[in-house]
Amino acid sequence: MSARICLLSLLLALLLPYCVQGQEKEDFFIAPLAETLMYSPDSISMGGGLALGYGSGGAMGFRLLYAADPESHGLVEMLFFLRLYLTGTNASTGPFIQINGGPVLFTYNGMGTAGRGVGTISAGLSAGWRFPLEKRWFIEAILRAGYPYIVGAGLSAGLRLR
Repeated sequence: MSARICLLSLLLALLLPYCVQGQEKEDFFIAPLAETLMYSPDSISMGGGLALGYGSGGAMGFRLLYAADPESHGLVEMLFFLRLYLTGTNASTGPFIQINGGPVLFTYNGMGTAGRGVGTISAGLSAGWRFPLEKRWFIEAILRAGYPYIVGAGLSAGLRLR
């Protein structure tokens, strides 16, 4: 597991300068989000959270998500992300790809571990589209795949601050 953490940290350190170089207009965004995730092939977890990010053309940020599967578990994801907009170096809307990584904490109910927390590292890739609404508001749709979750999909609505 420590090799995965080192590899993820190295990847983030290498991509971070690219995400913030040459920006003429700084862009900070905040977005409440709703997401469904398949952490198990048998059930779907649903939840909500908040994303904070900085950058235009490329962005870096943090996502906090709480999701629950009513039958077996709850989870908290604390993911860092690096995003690249595909429409240009100063873009802040349109299609994007994103690398996600960070810790996820699980609590299992009714499986012999009643409420005990277990953690692991989560990593994955996302693809999405940011749709602008007026000058500062936006809606994002995102699809993602990775480990330990299988797939996920979500929507967020947010505000860009300059």
